Amino acid sequence: MVPTLEDLSTLMRLLPRHGTAQTITNYVSLTTGPKQAGDTEGPEHFHIILLDGGRTELLGSDMQSMLRCIRCGACMNHCPVYQSVGGHAYGWVYPGPMGSILTPIYVGLEKALDLPNASTFCNQCSVVCPVKIPLADLMRKLRERQFDKNLKSRTEKTLLVLWSWLAQKPQFYALLMSVSACILTWMGGQKRPHWLLALCRGVDRGSGFIRP
Repeated sequence: MVPTLEDLSTLMRLLPRHGTAQTITNYVSLTTGPKQAGDTEGPEHFHIILLDGGRTELLGSDMQSMLRCIRCGACMNHCPVYQSVGGHAYGWVYPGPMGSILTPIYVGLEKALDLPNASTFCNQCSVVCPVKIPLADLMRKLRERQFDKNLKSRTEKTLLVLWSWLAQKPQFYALLMSVSACILTWMGGQKRPHWLLALCRGVDRGSGFIRP
């Protein structure tokens, strides 16, 4: 909903250019209310039903900027994670970077723990967003909430602490990665399957490919 026709014209320029790279939309429905005195056509009555869905809770919060989202899809078109996993992996109606923020807000962070982490923080989503939503910053805030609410598993926390310790020792880290690369090269030669991957859940033992 927009207050004026001038605002509508602005949105009609933003949406197609950022969503589908078109100069104009293929169609648009403009509803202005019931017919006025002297009109020959139009509805006698006009009713609007607004489904809040938790949006008013964002007002005044650190997530308020998400209310500017116009659902153009520009963030999805530039997100390397979305391009790799597709929309169904996000589990709800909003995929891509915007879904990584909206879904945890609307359904609960504890029900969408993986989504705020579905980002490389390359910040391409924030750069291309036509309404300048700081998507990467908002995902970072959701990650901080996960940590504050102790929603991270003990295994994940332990691995992050270990990685942090290694990352602060670049020479040892480089040596460890070199040794790991040699071992993986030996394990996955031209005729030897990656048998270690076969131990992982969801990986086919014969081919090494992930099963659907």
